[in-house]
Amino acid sequence: MTTAITAATMTPAVETTTRITVARSLGRAAVKALLDEVYLVGKPGLVGPESARGHSDMDASLMRDSARSLQDTFTALAELGAEVPVGQELRDALGRIGRGGERQMMTVTGGVNTHRGAIWNLGLHVTATAALLQQGTPTTAEAITSRAGAIASFQDSILKSNAADTADQNSGVGERPGARARRTYRVGGALSEAASGFPHVRRILDAFAHANSVGLESDDRHLHGLLTCMGSLVDTCLLHRGGMAGLDLVRTGAAAVTAETVRTGRLDHVGVRALDARMTDASLSPGGSADLLACALFLQDRPDLHRPAHHHNEGLTCN
Repeated sequence: MTTAITAATMTPAVETTTRITVARSLGRAAVKALLDEVYLVGKPGLVGPESARGHSDMDASLMRDSARSLQDTFTALAELGAEVPVGQELRDALGRIGRGGERQMMTVTGGVNTHRGAIWNLGLHVTATAALLQQGTPTTAEAITSRAGAIASFQDSILKSNAADTADQNSGVGERPGARARRTYRVGGALSEAASGFPHVRRILDAFAHANSVGLESDDRHLHGLLTCMGSLVDTCLLHRGGMAGLDLVRTGAAAVTAETVRTGRLDHVGVRALDARMTDASLSPGGSADLLACALFLQDRPDLHRPAHHHNEGLTCN
């Protein structure tokens, strides 16, 4: 007779082993989401397998190496989420782990910022997911983004004494482009998106669902989700590269493509290519939308997350 392993019957050693197994699986899933985003063909203004577009300092191979270098960081964030409740202690530890991940990324890329925003955005989703699994709470997209928002609502203690969101003091660099754009244009950026519970991630998931309902193939479905986000997100990457004019160009163009896609039930490939050409010529890269697409892919591709943590006696598997 086999005894089922439940939260009530697990010994501390078994519970710890299960938590570590789940954390490692979530780390692999996060990297998979980043790679799926990188290798999606046809993304306007973004590095992909077919083109680096307006980026002279990175390509798909560098993005791949960067993503893979972050697996230990995401695993550590998952372990943290399972062990520490929402609060200042969790937020500060998340910041320390994230900055360590940034240093690892910069070492691998030779100083090129490939995934700094993804460490923040996707890292919050990983941390929140691990917490819900540990509690045996259903890991719906709404629950995960809500928990991620609760974590993000605390400010990292290392930044509290700074007048602006400056870079990691150990890195020796100045104010980061995203922080400069937030200050210059008085927008919330990634911090506001996260603290609000990632409304654009949920918007991408809604776009996926609509695209699926009309029979779009996987890549077109994901492009539709990306363009939906680009059509409304105040992306500080775009503000940094092109100011308000650049942001308006991208939002207007993306909104037009998504409207046509919804009207016809088919991805407007002509519109996507035209927008891509305009963005590439202007070196406009919607990095914020790319990060949120990776978060949506992480949520979409993990059906096994919808089981309580104590059911995972054999561990999660990465799809």
